Amino acid sequence: MKFLTSGTLSGLGRHIHQTFGGAAWNRQIEDAERKELKHQGADVIVHCAFNSSRAVDSNNLHAYLADNVALTQELVSVPHRKFVYLSSVDVYPKELSNCSEGDAIDIDAVDSIYGGVKLMSESIVKENCPDYLILRCVTLLGRYSRKNSLSRILEDDPRKLSLASNSQFNYVLHSDVSDLIRLAVDRGIDGVFNVASSQNIDLASVAAMLGKQVEYGAYRYDVGRIDNSKIASISPAFNKSSRDSICQYAEMRAGRE
Repeated sequence: MKFLTSGTLSGLGRHIHQTFGGAAWNRQIEDAERKELKHQGADVIVHCAFNSSRAVDSNNLHAYLADNVALTQELVSVPHRKFVYLSSVDVYPKELSNCSEGDAIDIDAVDSIYGGVKLMSESIVKENCPDYLILRCVTLLGRYSRKNSLSRILEDDPRKLSLASNSQFNYVLHSDVSDLIRLAVDRGIDGVFNVASSQNIDLASVAAMLGKQVEYGAYRYDVGRIDNSKIASISPAFNKSSRDSICQYAEMRAGRE
């Protein structure tokens, strides 16, 4: 199977590209190469690229939409057999008590522009790709993860966290996501899936299990109650808790240091 992966310079995209090989679509490719990739097409497109800037205003809104919604529109036009889109659980309104894939989502109730444009891109994929896999992901952990609260705790980063100790997160490993994509390609699995562990964890519990002292901030983040029963039914890896994923991630980091 010939893969084309976007966002290969960091994060999950880099992991996916190293795992499956194939072509890479990122900010560094020239127009001629982009044109050739669109001409060649791929069996599987895995769209991980995203401008994750949180500082979006009227001055940079067009660029933000171009990097996200317009890029998705461009990629779905590339000839392919299966399209995998890395979305986020942030598409769910915060007031939902149990977020599941079958919920109809009121875009006006989505908490952030990040979640809003993810939902817009999902709609583009659904409309244009007959065989799609939309993965609504929680916080992803792996060798190429961007720095986050968990990695700062692990690294004894001396800066104070902006988040409160009771902030709720859910963690999943890059390797579990790539294994899921392989399974979906091999078995012809499609649809929308919450990519989440079986249990959330708060930052105070993370610090305690890692034996770290942390100074917290005031803002409380809450990932929400994510229903992962659909994905756990096809991949046992997602029966793990967030605590299990953190332990594996910490062991992986210790092994490479």
